Amino acid sequence: MRSEQLVEISRKKLAEAGIENSRFVVLLLAKEILSLSEADLILKKTEEIESPLANRYLAAVERVASGEPIDYVLGFRDFLEIRLKLSPSVLIPRNETEEMVETVIANENTSRVFADIGTGSGAIACALASHIPSAIVYATDISKEALTLAEENARKNGIHNIRFIEANNIEGLGFLLERVEVLVSNPPYVRTADIDSLDLAVRNHEPQIALDGGEDGLDFYREFFRHLPRGKKVYLEISQYETEGLLRLASKLKGYCYEFRKDFSGNYRFMILYPED
Repeated sequence: MRSEQLVEISRKKLAEAGIENSRFVVLLLAKEILSLSEADLILKKTEEIESPLANRYLAAVERVASGEPIDYVLGFRDFLEIRLKLSPSVLIPRNETEEMVETVIANENTSRVFADIGTGSGAIACALASHIPSAIVYATDISKEALTLAEENARKNGIHNIRFIEANNIEGLGFLLERVEVLVSNPPYVRTADIDSLDLAVRNHEPQIALDGGEDGLDFYREFFRHLPRGKKVYLEISQYETEGLLRLASKLKGYCYEFRKDFSGNYRFMILYPED
């Protein structure tokens, strides 16, 4: 089958399915599966694609058309110069998380011990360990499947300064928490009642354990603050509607000041805590 035929079939299939950004999807799948750039699709449109490759491409189009996130279809996502293998056992890393990690790297590059709580695919831990190679990063998760995938991502990217730990929240770090200087987390923060209103691709394919933050969306933070010792720097990803609840929780903390920061879209998405002088 010629490449132009594949493109036409995929565009029609995606349009019928109501997939937004179908042109982007077509170009990305062509690049990653067919090894054809946008220019190639124009200049080599009559090029014959071998049946196995064409079938693989069309199968990927079908999966996207059915509502499966393209990152799961491709099986990877790039995150701050690191290629992460993905599976439905872990949340797909978002751009907002990249923003947070870039802030941590810029502000904390002289720190030596980090902890990524709820590491999932290992995105945060791998980025920190890669960009601050002199540091050690403890990466925790309660999911064995997630930890296995995160370890694979670190190994495939040649990152060796991460220690993976099966643990829940920061309490699971045990005596290691005393060593940690900087805590970072993108935890579950969606209110349980809001799960059903999430985009279908998220609701039907991403792990609920990584999304559901409890009745008020604050379950993780409540437990986190309960066990947070003095003297740490903390970077948390949050939902904009949680700032009021987080203010109430943080008001009970001793030895900390804190601030909320907006993402590039203008929404409050980050909470940063600093030890008081």
